[in-house]
Amino acid sequence: MFQLYLVHIANVDNTAEHDLFMASETNFTIPATEENLTLEVDRHMMDTQSTEPLPEPSPPHSVIVDGIRGEAAIGYFGTWSPRISIVLEEKHPELGGEFTTKYYEITEPGVLMIRGFKQTFQIVKTLE
Repeated sequence: MFQLYLVHIANVDNTAEHDLFMASETNFTIPATEENLTLEVDRHMMDTQSTEPLPEPSPPHSVIVDGIRGEAAIGYFGTWSPRISIVLEEKHPELGGEFTTKYYEITEPGVLMIRGFKQTFQIVKTLE
């Protein structure tokens, strides 16, 4: 298992930019793709026509978007077309705390483009 330790030692003159801190965290990530963020069990609008009981959708995936932890999933979520849904632990300066849209594209693994935004977003899936 990989352990990441970030250590910053205090400077002799003890200026503010040289404060002492330590953090450790296990963090395995892979670049997010359409395939690895898609829900295994999802609901489509046509599923309401079925007489069979519908299964519960699978849970979203743990992700980090531009350094902010959260959850994301790609699926139909009971609608006609696929979309991406992102819920973050803290507000992203552009996306806010929660965001869902069908106007997205993962242009390359780990790079999310959303229509209406001028920049792309880094998104990685965390493995637990």
